[in-house]
Amino acid sequence: MFGVNVSPFLLSATIKHHIEKYREQYPAATELLDTCLYVDDIISGADDISHALQISKDADTIMKDASMKIREWNSNDQTLMKTWEYEGLETHPRHSENNSGVQSSKVLGIPWNVIHDYFTIDVKGLLELDTSKPVTKRIVLQSAGKIYDPVGFLSPYTIKLKCLLQELWLRKLAWDNELPPDIYATWLQWCDGKIMLRRDPNIDLEMKNLTPVKLSGRSR
Repeated sequence: MFGVNVSPFLLSATIKHHIEKYREQYPAATELLDTCLYVDDIISGADDISHALQISKDADTIMKDASMKIREWNSNDQTLMKTWEYEGLETHPRHSENNSGVQSSKVLGIPWNVIHDYFTIDVKGLLELDTSKPVTKRIVLQSAGKIYDPVGFLSPYTIKLKCLLQELWLRKLAWDNELPPDIYATWLQWCDGKIMLRRDPNIDLEMKNLTPVKLSGRSR
């Protein structure tokens, strides 16, 4: 059902229903498709080539059984890319001979340099924000909208702005009233963080020595 409001939900529900049949046979691939699928893009990784190859082949098998072919597999590892091609998986066009010089791809609209393996987030609109003008709730909300980060790389920075917006709503501040002094001070602290964004617009992740954290909550 294309062109209706519930189409994204129906796609997600259909895939979740389909992959449950393979939970025991392909546990890792099923978990991948269940947790790493964003609309029709799969965003994930692996610690080594053999694991990446196996889980991608299993995921491909699962989706083929529903007549849904996974296309444009992409990786920063050239050996894995060539192995995918040898195994019959369709790789991203940038790996073809005609595009051998192309270094970048996109993940949910974010440029990904597949050669050096880093992401680049466009923060130009945020850096050009004029902080000399009176700051209102409207300005704060507009600032939040200037950051496109669907994967959440900048969450440690943007979460502070979201908390600030929450506080403005709790105080029932009008859209065009200037921020109270204490809130304005917090706003200035947040703006100071833009210097770091200007200095390091590229995101280079080292997935080592990570500590698992679990957050639990309950409704009253």
